[in-house]
Amino acid sequence: RTSCTPPELPPAIACTLLSSCLSTHITSTMANCTVIPVPALSDNYMYLIVDNETKQAAAVDPVDIDAIQKAAVDNGATINTILTTHNHWDHSGGNLKLVKAVSSIDRVYGGIGDDVPGCTHEVGDGDTFKIGTNTTVKVLFTPCHTQGHVCYHVDDAHVFTGDTMFVSGAGNFNTGTPAQMTEAFDKILGLPESTNVWVGHEYTAKNCAFACFCEPNNEEIKKRLEWAKGQGSIHSGGKGTIPSTIAMEKACNPFARIDHLSVMDFCGPCDDRSDRMRLVRKGKDDWGKMA
Repeated sequence: RTSCTPPELPPAIACTLLSSCLSTHITSTMANCTVIPVPALSDNYMYLIVDNETKQAAAVDPVDIDAIQKAAVDNGATINTILTTHNHWDHSGGNLKLVKAVSSIDRVYGGIGDDVPGCTHEVGDGDTFKIGTNTTVKVLFTPCHTQGHVCYHVDDAHVFTGDTMFVSGAGNFNTGTPAQMTEAFDKILGLPESTNVWVGHEYTAKNCAFACFCEPNNEEIKKRLEWAKGQGSIHSGGKGTIPSTIAMEKACNPFARIDHLSVMDFCGPCDDRSDRMRLVRKGKDDWGKMA
């Protein structure tokens, strides 16, 4: 078990320190809760959030119910809550099976209007609840990738961003608009810079490659790309690149940097922030077809 203190350092230094405390089974322990990432499918991340006092736990996007149950057993935790970021099968597809398999689960959270399987509590922006007795969860309503996508801000130290924010990237806009993704990013980026960012997929190396294309003179992004390549993916025996922090995303995520001159140059003449978000998304999509 590793305790990873969120670094309030320049992103390149923070990445170096972070790489030294990551292992195949990363665990981040704070005062009230412990976060245990659990890899699933080819690149998904599930998470177990354990209230340290009661050992009651929430499973985040538990698509692989065997793996998430094993994580709970290995850590002496009892799952009684499911937190679903959005309704796509690779995030919500295990909900009904897990509820059936684990009798202690009595709450399944999902975003308002997102039609999450098994949902017992639809939640919206600013809603709060607890895991166990001490771990507080606050909902950020972040529709765009799906119409009811939510992120979960936990214990004032962690944010689980599903497919809205990735490490150095953003999810597809799918059902939403650039304005919605801009608003979603503004909410997430408004959290304290030391906040751990736990994402829904291991896409970091490819995201950083595009970020270098978008901002070719950003030295921090170049360093982060090399770091990400060295880390590899947990899913294939590497160390992985989670968690990030809000500070690192502000420095190395082009979707978080639409107000920076280098990203504005990439977008061309454009005064509207939402339109710059659209252009960065288009740029990533076009680049992906060429890469």
